Amino acid sequence: MKCGFCGHEFNVDEGKQGCGGCSGGCHSIHCPRCNYKNPLEPVFLGKLKKILKQKS
Repeated sequence: MKCGFCGHEFNVDEGKQGCGGCSGGCHSIHCPRCNYKNPLEPVFLGKLKKILKQKS
């Protein structure tokens, strides 16, 4: 995943999930570098990225 604010690339497991400050629960990944709230990547987009990586 790439942070939309600082551009840091990180694995989703490295980011902080669920800040606890959002009503209804946080459904975002917070950047480990700047703590920016990034939306979760849609499942189909992750699958598409894997397919494209295999072809290159």
